[in-house]
Amino acid sequence: MKDFDNIQMTEFQQPIRCCNVTALAYATTALGFPTTVDDIFYATRLPIASVLDDGMTLAETYDTCVKYVENANLPLTVSVEYFDSPSMTMEKFVASVEKAVSDTNDIHIFNFNTKIAHNNPNLEGGHFSLLADYDPNAKEITIADTNPKRYTRFWKCPIDLMYKACVDKDSACDRSRGMIVVRKNSN
Repeated sequence: MKDFDNIQMTEFQQPIRCCNVTALAYATTALGFPTTVDDIFYATRLPIASVLDDGMTLAETYDTCVKYVENANLPLTVSVEYFDSPSMTMEKFVASVEKAVSDTNDIHIFNFNTKIAHNNPNLEGGHFSLLADYDPNAKEITIADTNPKRYTRFWKCPIDLMYKACVDKDSACDRSRGMIVVRKNSN
């Protein structure tokens, strides 16, 4: 079973301006630990206004995920990768995606610029959604979106556009966007 199969068994619709926390709930649920957005807010005591009014950066979303995993005592590890790191080349990104979609023990959450990923100048801002699949022949990834009413539940994106969308700087922190990896512990 691949990531797409695990993700397809669950369905999420983000509350308004809450793609970050929704992505965390979606990821942990897809890994076999049913989680709601409310569970994350409750377990982390995350101030609602900080999510809805200001949005959350990749670092803030990562910190929230780590706190939730610890407070819920889940057998998961969490890591973050900023795409302004010199080591995160396009080649490393492709290799990471290829490995990720066949590994059912992890879920990758992308933080990306919607205008770039959708190649649509009318969109703006950052977004969080899950990597569901990758077609190496077409060089397209499938995204499981946290806001299917706006973007559809699953959509495809050329992998080079998603890479550029993750390299994009988040104006709230003057760093690139990137990805969070949530992984089941091996024991």
